[in-house]
Amino acid sequence: MTLALILAAAALLRFQNLDRTSLWYDEAVSWNQSKGSLTELLTAVAADNYPPLHNIILWLTMPIAGDSETVLRLPSVLLGVLAVWLIYLTGKTLAGKTTGLLAAALLTVSPFHIWYSTEARMYALLAACGLAFLLMVLKTLEKPSAWRLIALALSGALFLYSHIYALLGFASVGITCAILALSSMFRSGRFVLSNALTICFAMAVSTIAFLPWLIILAMRVKSVAEQGFWIAYPDTAFLANIAFSLAGSLPLFWILAGLALASLLACLHLPGRYFGKPQSANAVLICLAYTAGPPLLAYLYSIFVQPILFDRYLIAAWPGVILLASATAQRLAPRVAPVALLALAIWLSYPELKFTLLERIRPEWRQIAQDYRALTGEGDHLLLYKGFAAPALSYYLRDPDAFTAVETVDELRQGTENARWLLVVHTSSEEMRAAEEAFSPRGNSPAARRFGWGASGLTLLERGQAE
Repeated sequence: MTLALILAAAALLRFQNLDRTSLWYDEAVSWNQSKGSLTELLTAVAADNYPPLHNIILWLTMPIAGDSETVLRLPSVLLGVLAVWLIYLTGKTLAGKTTGLLAAALLTVSPFHIWYSTEARMYALLAACGLAFLLMVLKTLEKPSAWRLIALALSGALFLYSHIYALLGFASVGITCAILALSSMFRSGRFVLSNALTICFAMAVSTIAFLPWLIILAMRVKSVAEQGFWIAYPDTAFLANIAFSLAGSLPLFWILAGLALASLLACLHLPGRYFGKPQSANAVLICLAYTAGPPLLAYLYSIFVQPILFDRYLIAAWPGVILLASATAQRLAPRVAPVALLALAIWLSYPELKFTLLERIRPEWRQIAQDYRALTGEGDHLLLYKGFAAPALSYYLRDPDAFTAVETVDELRQGTENARWLLVVHTSSEEMRAAEEAFSPRGNSPAARRFGWGASGLTLLERGQAE
């Protein structure tokens, strides 16, 4: 009954107002990559930086249900609710039913998880597949069976095909299981087919299944490094922003992280007794590797090579913190601590939860497209500055010939005399002024302006309009 109420609350928080905001750039890219043939989809995604599983889901659903904002986001909502159920099962396997219920409740009210469960991107898929993978690893560690090994290999492959960050969590778990398997052999002095080694074999099958796309991603690494990446260097302020985004509150982040660390320390000092299961210490180590591996590896890569650490990429790792914190709370005071922790989490993250549900928005492509339609006349043509936003504009105008994308200010100065309208997207103030001057030296004032990232937002300009 309690689980049913939690799942109902998770669904309610994620299903409401799916079309409250416009699609943003990346959501429109997912739509654009998934609306053609399967071959076109795979070709487009192969030229990007992530695996194709989410796009394939959209490709399967759009011919049946359409491509409205609600429909495009619906798979993520369903996966978000599925993740709540999976974290319950994982917590129950790790430390008992109370841990599972507490973890499910904490994930239900997580503003971070709610937001990305309402986005037509692969992040909810990453979280759900990651939890399915972790669940099957813990189940196999507890008692291997044929169906569990098959489920582990399948969930591992799905996890890897959900997002490139899955490689970090997958590798962390694999290395931990390999260490556990080797330690069993060293203790016994002979080859031992331990549960941890069995997990490694199943994960090897997942790796082989992912190998074709791993090769594609490896080929993309060089070009991405040459082009640079938009993620900032992870200084202290950047890391604090990530912590706030994950937990919805910095105090809550440190409480949950502290409880997660306490879970490890207690399990190491009380092996075999902490959760009353013979494999409890190993299970906690694996869960910790799944949780800490992605942010730690991404941070090290960001420091020494190129910044790649970003909050939404950690959506699979964050439930691991919740699981370990829930296990510690349940162990400390089974009747009081879970309720107290849930109440504290809701209280500390409520402002962010309210903001996420009612106020947080994405760039208003829907409204700027409506503005343009209301203002434009027959034969008018629109310039879009810059081309990365073309999928979003194409989604809302529904006419690929209605605009021309330009990438530089020089392109605005040359050969654009016939264009009456200019839409400037996501630029600095200086670049915004340069684009205005290049489009119409006589000076412009915005015909319409809508929210967007960057100093200029989404700004629609009409040629020759006096200030």
